[in-house]
Amino acid sequence: MRKQTQYLIAALLLVVVLSAAFVVSTRRPAASPAPIPQAEAVPTPMPPGPREQRQPSSPADLVPLGVTGRPSATEPQGLQITGFVPADKPWPLEVIGVEEGDVIITCNGQREQMARRLQAAVEALQERGEPIVLEVLRGGERIVLERTERLPDG
Repeated sequence: MRKQTQYLIAALLLVVVLSAAFVVSTRRPAASPAPIPQAEAVPTPMPPGPREQRQPSSPADLVPLGVTGRPSATEPQGLQITGFVPADKPWPLEVIGVEEGDVIITCNGQREQMARRLQAAVEALQERGEPIVLEVLRGGERIVLERTERLPDG
């Protein structure tokens, strides 16, 4: 009887081991955990370099001046006038002598934020009679346009 018990225990152990092996082999792998979302890389704005400082902050800055323009693509860098907005009277920059295609390099000796600087200089000329001096590249030549008199009212 002792042997029978040993066989019975061995058989039960074999069944348990085989059952465990079967369960392990047919068991679905556990679902992998959802990936942890990675934060998107957001570019950090860099302070403006020399090129960016010469650009108008937006085309809206050029509207009061009555011009369309863009940063010049060649050296010296500045604001290239691409056209004038149609109007019944000449715009201040037209009166001063700026023409389509000119690249305004400096306004009163300054190169940065050209559209805003031009606006401020035209206002200063009109309100306080402060002269405006523009260094312009026209047809490959540098010329200086200067206005010391207030602009005609219109």
